[in-house]
Amino acid sequence: MKHTFLALQEGVCGTCNTSPPCNPGPQLCPGCSDPYTSGLNGDQNSIGSRAWMNPFTGSFPSSANNHSGHSHDSVSHRIRTEIDDLNPTLNSGATYFGEAGYVSPHEYTWCQSHPGECNMFNNYSYRQFSVSGGPTFFNFSAIGSTVRMQPAIMAWAATGATVTQYQPFPGSDGIFFVGYKVTGPDNGVWHYEYAIYNENLDHGIQSFSVPVEFMTNLSNIGFHAPPQEPGWANDGTFMNQGYSSMPWAVTQVNGCQQWLGTCQMWNSETFAQNQNANAIRFGTLYNFRFDADRFPTLWYATIGFFKTGGHIAVVVPAPVVQQTPTVTPTATATATPTATATATPTATAAATATATATATATATATATSTPTATSTPLPTATPRPTPSPRSHASPRPRPTPPPRP
Repeated sequence: MKHTFLALQEGVCGTCNTSPPCNPGPQLCPGCSDPYTSGLNGDQNSIGSRAWMNPFTGSFPSSANNHSGHSHDSVSHRIRTEIDDLNPTLNSGATYFGEAGYVSPHEYTWCQSHPGECNMFNNYSYRQFSVSGGPTFFNFSAIGSTVRMQPAIMAWAATGATVTQYQPFPGSDGIFFVGYKVTGPDNGVWHYEYAIYNENLDHGIQSFSVPVEFMTNLSNIGFHAPPQEPGWANDGTFMNQGYSSMPWAVTQVNGCQQWLGTCQMWNSETFAQNQNANAIRFGTLYNFRFDADRFPTLWYATIGFFKTGGHIAVVVPAPVVQQTPTVTPTATATATPTATATATPTATAAATATATATATATATATATSTPTATSTPLPTATPRPTPSPRSHASPRPRPTPPPRP
């Protein structure tokens, strides 16, 4: 989570208006862009822990960028990914996207007082990259223009996947996305691929359950998540231990929301078991998959929240024989536990840019269309505006940020 210190006022995004009451520098003025170089965004002394941040309100304590008590190696605080996920020889046909977003407490304050004018969910943008080299050092080359005001999971939608936005707690927490794509059949077997992306939902996501019809055979059950940052002094996690990278447990359970039969379930530890569990926190995307010898039908899967233990039903294709759903139930939640590791946030004048892990679109085995049991079309992704590409301005040199503790 890169902490900002100055906003340039460029015109890449449109007409830049620096007129009062805007204060250029401490504030990013309407219509203005604030380009960064990779060197500045990679400055480890300006990258604080994500654990201090509430991604919906933008609140974080003034000590969130504390680097005392630990030293940096070449990858400290920067985006981490598994080397095998980048190796071209192991990922033939893979497509890579980088994503970044802004989180600002000032925007949340504005939205609270201007709910009809709020657009705080368009702060994420992505760009495609080619990856070469390996097996240790890799090169990243940008492809095309940045797709503004959309998270990287929307690139999967362009390949035929369905991506839907959910806001389970309107007005009090952020949004997440569920994507899915089913291919096949291949010798009577369909491949089911799901992705859950948390944009700025502070509750976090702890479990995902998909209903499975009786006598359905599942195989190649999989899970994928990015590695987490190891713990370091003053990182805001419980006991400064860092977030866990433990893969989610994979089990079959009897019953999940809206389904009384067997469900395929993936889950991390609960908040009560481990406050640093490998939940889906903001700015990250997790993948789930399996093969099944039954055709897909739209029905309800269940997503469980990390901090509260509540849940919500989401519509996905599943290997079941059932009527197509028409209404998604409202999220339910239990009392919210108190996180002992997070200090009470204080107001700050600095907006915070949050870099997120690379999202990888999964290559599919076949282009055969997926049959469904009903004639109801799959739900479409929530419409988002796609700005027209603009030329990229070269950023002006920035002043060196002030030294931090």
